[in-house]
Amino acid sequence: MNEPRLPPAGWLPVAASWRDHMLWVDWSYFGEGPLREPFFDDEVQNCLRRPFNRLFRYATPITRLPDCLKANRHLQPDGFIFHMSRCGSTLVSQMLGGLPGSIVVSEAGPIDTVVNARGVCSDLSEDDHALWLRWMIGTFGQARRGDEQLFIVKLDSWHTRNLALFRRAFPDVPWIFLYRDPVEVMVSHLRRPGMQMVPALVGAEHLGLNPSDAWQAPAMYCAQVLARICEPVSRLEALDGGLLINYRQLPTAVLTSIMPHFGIAADNNARAVLSKIASRDAKIPGLAFADDSVAKQHEASTHVRDLARTWLDSHYRQLEANRLGAATVCGVSNHTLNGRAIADMADL
Repeated sequence: MNEPRLPPAGWLPVAASWRDHMLWVDWSYFGEGPLREPFFDDEVQNCLRRPFNRLFRYATPITRLPDCLKANRHLQPDGFIFHMSRCGSTLVSQMLGGLPGSIVVSEAGPIDTVVNARGVCSDLSEDDHALWLRWMIGTFGQARRGDEQLFIVKLDSWHTRNLALFRRAFPDVPWIFLYRDPVEVMVSHLRRPGMQMVPALVGAEHLGLNPSDAWQAPAMYCAQVLARICEPVSRLEALDGGLLINYRQLPTAVLTSIMPHFGIAADNNARAVLSKIASRDAKIPGLAFADDSVAKQHEASTHVRDLARTWLDSHYRQLEANRLGAATVCGVSNHTLNGRAIADMADL
């Protein structure tokens, strides 16, 4: 049987699925265009609207990804963005994505499928699982334009539960965890539930919950899901390459903390780009940014506050203690965007 043909340069994974006990990767042509949408799924929808991608497809088993990586220059990730959800992670990824020469992949479905691979393929070893993750993430770091010098991956919120897998696959890659006052996060999800709050979209088992928990009232389930997301980070005795960022620190922390942590420097032109992006709504760039923290606090019911206190307060307090107690160390930057390092760290 002939091996499936490998996609040429300019193609990215858009889906991954199991066929005959093997994980297969579906590809679409992106060309040299940058990834600018807030989420990778939006990029995929735009891509699949093009007639070319309706007519031509590639599909390969995941074991062919090393051949794709050998054939196309690609970057290793400079940083991972983990997050509680509804806490500014999209703002951070959009700001970093606005830097010249950047690749920022935000919550890509194929990465999530690989993260959950051992739930389908129980005989997949931990080492092979980490290898699959390195391959998949590597394909998103392809230098499709030729001027790429920075590669950041924003993960799904529930991937905190797989932090050990990411550290095994990428032990030297720095990461951050973004979080926010639990009451405000709960209000956001109760207004408009994220997919992790819909058991039919993200199974309770992926969140460390029993399937029976999915039948609870939405507010209770929301609190428990957020607790499961925060717990793996709040319980860490050492951050091991991690940095904690509270929503209240944004957007200034992108320049003062996150970029130095990822080894990124920027000149005044790049800072101006970041300032412009920070002034817009991260998910709807056509709108101006408006801080809704006060409105969410006012909207929160006594029941929501009680649930947040019961399920999330201990994690939030521990995250705050770890953040405030950690020493901030700014090393020499690995990247100089637009030609020279940043001279000062003025607020946005």
